Amino acid sequence: MSEWFVFFSGSACGLLLLAAARLAIGYRQQAAGRWLLLLITGVFCYLLRPLLPLENRFIGFLLDLPTILVPAAFWLFAHLLSSEGESFPRWGWLPVGLSVLVSVAAGYIDFPQTSLLHEVLYVLSQPLKLGLIAAGMVALLQRYQSDLVAARRRLRAALLIAVGGYMLIVICAEFLFSYQPVPAGVPTLHAVLASLLTLAACLWLLALSPAALVESMPKAEDSPAVAENKETRPEPLDEHQLQLLEKLHAHMNNGGYRYTGLTIRTLAEQLDAREHVLRVLINRHLGYRNFNEYLNQFRIDEASARLADPGQAHLPVLSIALDIGYRSLSPFNAAFKRRHNRTPTEYRREQLPA
Repeated sequence: MSEWFVFFSGSACGLLLLAAARLAIGYRQQAAGRWLLLLITGVFCYLLRPLLPLENRFIGFLLDLPTILVPAAFWLFAHLLSSEGESFPRWGWLPVGLSVLVSVAAGYIDFPQTSLLHEVLYVLSQPLKLGLIAAGMVALLQRYQSDLVAARRRLRAALLIAVGGYMLIVICAEFLFSYQPVPAGVPTLHAVLASLLTLAACLWLLALSPAALVESMPKAEDSPAVAENKETRPEPLDEHQLQLLEKLHAHMNNGGYRYTGLTIRTLAEQLDAREHVLRVLINRHLGYRNFNEYLNQFRIDEASARLADPGQAHLPVLSIALDIGYRSLSPFNAAFKRRHNRTPTEYRREQLPA
């Protein structure tokens, strides 16, 4: 073990401890913060493990367990960061549990030397880990375009490119070097890259952009940050912004939200406005963190009125959903239920009793 490997691995561990302390102080009450803290803890244990050759098998397992949970923690954190309050899918716990069980079995169950089961479990654990990381990267990509919070968009991009890409490379490299000799200098190079990546993350989140996590984390209703934001009034609009706001209101009140597949880029083109100016206007002055939620306000208002209209009782729910801009029934049902706590069919049945 080279001195440089020990130095850079130790540096990365120290920086991770600093980041973990910051998270524990500010975000341990939030589910997203706890999963991010577990993710950092797992990376810390992964970097620390080679520096502590432990003979006690149980202590080694306790040190390895957070690392085993890293892919799952990444997916869950990515989902909470991007979901706007939607629950983690129940089916998602199946691959999460399977990945953890297979990884633990492959690493800590003693099999006979002639048994192929250990080899099969080890090989199976790799695509399971990659699948969880890929699911987290997909979650970060979903709604990226419609995200109106600039800091959260930057954080998504950083997690997607740096953290997700780094973990994919590490898992693939570990699998490859399980069957091939590790070239000289590769462990040190990995320690250097990990140290630089951790340093860049700490500089960004703790020094250059300390508000990035505050603005990016899902907002809890009882969160002090939310109360503070409610008291903070947006800056006054200049003449150009006022004109754009009036054009936006007029366009949406005239049914602009019915355009199927409407994105904020398309809306900006329709209004002959700059996309980033429109993002800031809807986010900071109208209070929406996601463009789809802004559209849903108009779409669900119209759907509610039409479902309660006796003259339109013959129309299928799907027809109404397609008329107001949805591509299919599933996203319409989800958005409607978030507003009314009931499905469109249940709502119509209450409004139009037989």
